[in-house]
Amino acid sequence: MRKEMYMDTENPRIEWQTKSGKSCLKFTFQDKLTEDMAGAAIKKWQEAFQSKPGEKFILVWDCLKMAGYDNGSRTQWQIALKEMKDQIDTVWLITKSNVIRMGASVMSLFSSLEIKTVTSESEIT
Repeated sequence: MRKEMYMDTENPRIEWQTKSGKSCLKFTFQDKLTEDMAGAAIKKWQEAFQSKPGEKFILVWDCLKMAGYDNGSRTQWQIALKEMKDQIDTVWLITKSNVIRMGASVMSLFSSLEIKTVTSESEIT
């Protein structure tokens, strides 16, 4: 599995991965996502997509260690989803939290993108 790091000490950590021959942009969240953290991550996300124009990618959001998020960070995230949806193939959410699952449902409705929820990365197909 090839990995290319974009953010190392930030929340979330963002890295390119190749899974089953497909490009994936994986976000690994820790603790609470604040508005400032979301803004910085979205900028890196935009740069990653701009580096590969016209391609579609799988997004993997690993939220197993995420404790929560600010409402403002969710709002920023759903706007970014809508703006970049042309380059998004599939969104996989890894979580066991009902609160995070509910937030993803709101983002899914707003962006009209399906967000598939699993409880471990091994369930991603």
